[in-house]
Amino acid sequence: MSINRRQLLASSAAVSAMGTAMNTSAKKADSRASQEPISSFDGSQDTLPGATGFNIEDRLAIANLCNSYASGYDADDFERWLMQFTSDPVCTIYNPGAEPIRVAGDEFRHLFKQFRTSATNDNVQPLHYNGNLMIKAQTVDSAIAEMYMFYIPFDVTAQDNSGIHSGALSITGTSRYRFEMVKGGDNVWRIAEYTISFDQKTV
Repeated sequence: MSINRRQLLASSAAVSAMGTAMNTSAKKADSRASQEPISSFDGSQDTLPGATGFNIEDRLAIANLCNSYASGYDADDFERWLMQFTSDPVCTIYNPGAEPIRVAGDEFRHLFKQFRTSATNDNVQPLHYNGNLMIKAQTVDSAIAEMYMFYIPFDVTAQDNSGIHSGALSITGTSRYRFEMVKGGDNVWRIAEYTISFDQKTV
């Protein structure tokens, strides 16, 4: 899939910022993050996909939380985006050919704020398209979900009165997400830990 020059520059700048921020984090990776990059989704599941018996109200909240992950980030409503996580969230990022990166708590918040600020500074409007959401497990206060993600770094300058320029909406990255969520005492579901497994070395 072709990538135009503006997208390539924007992507390179974002990846450069990501690499700088992640170098320190990589040294802190624990044994849990030293595993090999995820090659496929976890095939385990407590029940059959079409099974019933779960709390429907919780299931809807879990699905909405997963779908809100990308939309809040893309809208650059960062403070509201952070409300989707527990107070000490953990994120592990897998890139083929590289060591996994694990960030938690304030380090996690700082890193993703850098990602979003870098995109804005490069005139990039992040567009995440998620799909194939699957709830793998659900209990009274915990759940696991997985989904695919397509990424488009839309260059906001690549448009005029004739519309959006050709190639400006090209997918430059694909990944898979796995969320581990918990239900708090306030009856709200939040993301406690998750992994991002990129299919390419850079996006």
